[in-house]
Amino acid sequence: MRYNVFLEYNFCMVVGIDASRYGHKEATGVEWYSYHLLNELIPLLGREHNTEVRLYAPADFKVAVEMPFNVKKRIIPFPKLWTVFRLSAEMIFKRVDVLFVPSHTLPMFCPKKSVITIHDVAFKYLKSSYSWFQMWLLNSSTKKAVKKAWKLIVPSEATKQDLIKFYNCKEEKIVVIPHGAPEVVPFERWTDAEVKEYKDMFFMKDRDLFVLYVGRLETKKNLIRLIEAFGRFSVEFSGWKLILAGKRGLGFEDIWAKVLELKLEKNVFAPGYITEREKSFLLENCRIFAFPSLYEGFGLPVLEAFAHRKPVLTSKTSSLPEVAGNAAFLVNPEKVEEISVGLKRLASDGVLVTQLIGREEAQMKKFSWEKAAKATYGTLFGF
Repeated sequence: MRYNVFLEYNFCMVVGIDASRYGHKEATGVEWYSYHLLNELIPLLGREHNTEVRLYAPADFKVAVEMPFNVKKRIIPFPKLWTVFRLSAEMIFKRVDVLFVPSHTLPMFCPKKSVITIHDVAFKYLKSSYSWFQMWLLNSSTKKAVKKAWKLIVPSEATKQDLIKFYNCKEEKIVVIPHGAPEVVPFERWTDAEVKEYKDMFFMKDRDLFVLYVGRLETKKNLIRLIEAFGRFSVEFSGWKLILAGKRGLGFEDIWAKVLELKLEKNVFAPGYITEREKSFLLENCRIFAFPSLYEGFGLPVLEAFAHRKPVLTSKTSSLPEVAGNAAFLVNPEKVEEISVGLKRLASDGVLVTQLIGREEAQMKKFSWEKAAKATYGTLFGF
């Protein structure tokens, strides 16, 4: 019955959304952004009864929230370069009034009212971490977005200033909409079986003390310096371990070579991609969360650590001070000694740790997916 009503309804406006990054099994930053944002945005769009909303994707996917009658999936398969070619064809032959692309690439042909999220311009700062082709592709797609998009959503003031600096983007085109923060996690009681499973998985022993990093294992995440800093830290704190959790990316071989060079292979572990449940276990049990990245458009892992009430060491560069506020220990990510000293302070100064953790919940309240969705909704409709 609902389907028949949908067909007979006369819509005044059509909004298209690129949902190709929604619901990935091994989701990382952009995929998690799409997932959380659309889960909050879809119900809001359901209020616009005169608006048809189309969720475009190359393959069918399950939506985690109830689909309003005016929101439907549009599955349009295509083998490669789906956004550039297949979504472009859709925009030509089945036009929409507004198109929202939550990732960094616009289709070749798009409506005048196209809204795109530019998450960062890390490639401008960390050129050695990208191939020539990646640099060309990212720079070209960003140039096109700045030129053709009606509005550009960015997650931080830092990314806004980068677009103005590197692309001479008009300030009025940019809308700063920070990502959401996870809810504060209640203390979780793990079953004995789960504890055994995860401790075996991560080579942990009872009462192990460890520093945790979560994210893609790439050189641009500054992991070589983190390992060097951990090596210095280990001279005084010999019983500690370092867990680097995440997919292996560009430069992982160099990262692991540093572990071997410093003879830290018995104390540093890289388990690969971890599930949300596994991540929660590691965050619940770590003593320090370290995220001294060279550049971030936002830095969601910092808020995830806050949600588990863990002391955080992160960088004083790019967007990270916006995200962390005064609730984290900030360091110059290019100075190994500063990272090492920060780890030592967080491992030994109980008063400092208590102060930082006490500020985390207030900092987290500045960010929510509900706020992000409402601001995105307003941007799509020109509010």
